[in-house]
Amino acid sequence: MKKLVSIIAGLMAVCASLRAQVDVDDEFFSLPRDITPEYLDSITIKSVKPNNYTIIGVYGGTSIEYGYFNPTRSVLFGVNPPVYGFSVIRHFSMFGLFPNMGLEFGAQQNWEGYEFKTNKETGYRFTESGAYKVVMNVPEAFLLTHFHFDATDHFKLIAKVGLYGGYRTSIQRTLDDNYASYDTYQGYVNSFRDYDKRFTYGVQGGAGFGLMFDPIEIHVCAQLKWGWESFWEPDYASPYYYRFGYPLDGAVTRHGHSRAELRRMAREAAALELQQRRR
Repeated sequence: MKKLVSIIAGLMAVCASLRAQVDVDDEFFSLPRDITPEYLDSITIKSVKPNNYTIIGVYGGTSIEYGYFNPTRSVLFGVNPPVYGFSVIRHFSMFGLFPNMGLEFGAQQNWEGYEFKTNKETGYRFTESGAYKVVMNVPEAFLLTHFHFDATDHFKLIAKVGLYGGYRTSIQRTLDDNYASYDTYQGYVNSFRDYDKRFTYGVQGGAGFGLMFDPIEIHVCAQLKWGWESFWEPDYASPYYYRFGYPLDGAVTRHGHSRAELRRMAREAAALELQQRRR
C-alpha cells in the first residue's frame, strides 16, 4: 500500500512539473496585448528572397601550365599571362532552404601547354616534335556550380566546380638545340600535326574569396583545370604503344562587378516595410 501511495505521489509531482512547464511555455509564446490576431491578419508581408541576385563581371589573371604524361616525364610549371574573360553568376536559394548556391557560366581566353625538365643526372630532356616547350592558345567556355558563404556583410568565401570545353587555336613550340637546325622540326614550330588534338575539355574548379560593397563585388579566385583530352592521339607512334599527355593547368583570376541587391539591404527593406505598416 505504501509503495502504491509513493507511486501515485510521484506521478502527481511529475504532472505538476509538466503543467508548470506548459504554463511557462504558454506565457513565453504569448503575444503582447496590443498585437491581436485581427492586427496580424491585416498585415501583408512582401516575400523577400535575399540570396537571389545576379552578378555580371569581367576578370583577368595569369595562367600556370603543367601536364602529366605516359611514359612519365619530368615537367616544369610554365607561366603565361594573360587570362581574361567574363562570367555571369546567378545566386539562388535551392529548394527555398539553402541560400549558398549558384550557377556560373562564361567564357575566357586561356592557355595550355607543357615544358619538359632536364634530368640533372643524365642531362637528357624529352622532346615532342623536337620541342621541349609548347604553349597553345585556347578559348574556352565553362559551366560551374557556385557555392558561397557570407562570413560578414562585406566578405564571403567562394568555391566552384563544373565542366569546361575549348579549342586549341594556335601553338608555339620552342625547339631543343639538337633539333633546331632540322627543317622538318622547324615546320612544326607554329603548326599542329595531323595527330595533334585541337578540342579540349575536362573538369574546372576553384576557390577564393569575395569583397562585397553594393553595387560592386570583387572576387579573387584560384582556378584549376584537369583536362580529359590528350594533347595528341595516344597511339600515333604505334598501335601497340600507348603514350599520352594531358593538361593540368591553373590560374589566379578575378575582378567582378555586381548589379545585385545584397542580403543586408533586403533585410533592411523588409524591416522598414513592416515598421511602416505598424504605424
